[in-house]
Amino acid sequence: MSTQVVNGILYGNMGTVPLQKTLTDGSDSQELMTDVTFTVTQQSIGRYADGWTLTHGAVYAATGICYAYILRNGQNICNIQSLGSNALGAMQYGICKLSNPVKIIPGDQLIVRTEA
Repeated sequence: MSTQVVNGILYGNMGTVPLQKTLTDGSDSQELMTDVTFTVTQQSIGRYADGWTLTHGAVYAATGICYAYILRNGQNICNIQSLGSNALGAMQYGICKLSNPVKIIPGDQLIVRTEA
């Protein structure tokens, strides 16, 4: 199976959550975690942004993303704009407003599925 680096950013009332992780294409329920360049250790969004209210975000990868969402207690509580190709200049579309503001609690995860 192939892998690709997935990047993203979430914005909230307390700052930004930088995201980056190498994920395996075609696998469900993979968690995108914080970027170690900025946060020293990889952390779930529920640990890094506990108590923050997220309002904007985007997730992008080199070839393709099927979906990205925040998972809480087994339920999708908010979809995140996911852009499928860096080649298309994914970030030119900017950071999109979330469908609803989300107050992050411990245990929340950002789940992503990528495709080659």
